[in-house]
Amino acid sequence: MNPFFESPAYQEAVARLEYALERHDRVAVLTGLTGSGKTTLLENWTADLRRRGVIVVYLPTPGTFEHDLLWELAIGLKAEISLSSTPSELWFRIREQLTAYSLEQRQVVIAVDHFEEIARETGDILLSLARLHYGDGNLGSLVLSVDKQALRTLDLRLLKMADLKIELEAWDVDDVASFTHAYLAANHQDQVQLSDEVIAAVSQQSAGLPRIVSQILDLTCLAAEASQAESVSPETILAVREELL
Repeated sequence: MNPFFESPAYQEAVARLEYALERHDRVAVLTGLTGSGKTTLLENWTADLRRRGVIVVYLPTPGTFEHDLLWELAIGLKAEISLSSTPSELWFRIREQLTAYSLEQRQVVIAVDHFEEIARETGDILLSLARLHYGDGNLGSLVLSVDKQALRTLDLRLLKMADLKIELEAWDVDDVASFTHAYLAANHQDQVQLSDEVIAAVSQQSAGLPRIVSQILDLTCLAAEASQAESVSPETILAVREELL
């Protein structure tokens, strides 16, 4: 079990997303390396927005086809649709619902994870929504999560509309240490002793990426349990990392 850990970088990214909403930014882009925690951040942040009464459509894997994306948007916005609704009918109902929310002064956030995987025709839909229903005093924002390494290969039309770009930074060694102690406690692994030197090795071998930190700790604890060892060496961390590659 991996405990939830709010690093300073995580808190800063959330604060900047909140700032984008306060300014009614048309588009906000969240970026970071693979494994930096973008999906976890979006899941937690959008869940918190819902608890505060914000209308949220969270698309963890955007539809490859136009109809799929329209269907997901219509359902998320609670638009009046039927199983037989055509793409044009779905689009009409989506726009109708967004207009109704705007008249009610309701905040609407559409958050798209893994935006780098989106097809061009589905990107066209989001581009139209951003132009027609966000900015110019409308409440809410379109939030796109993009892998940092894919930024240069993306369709730039939406990215150029971004009012704010937020980069989720990797953990530093202090963050890794705090998470490691929480991880060991949550998994009842208090008998495993990880020295400062070992934690530094975890930080170095993971490049501070939360997903890799968790994977290294998972395998390290399994190895310690199998060998009934009470301590781990930096060499063990290196061997675990090589196994993950």
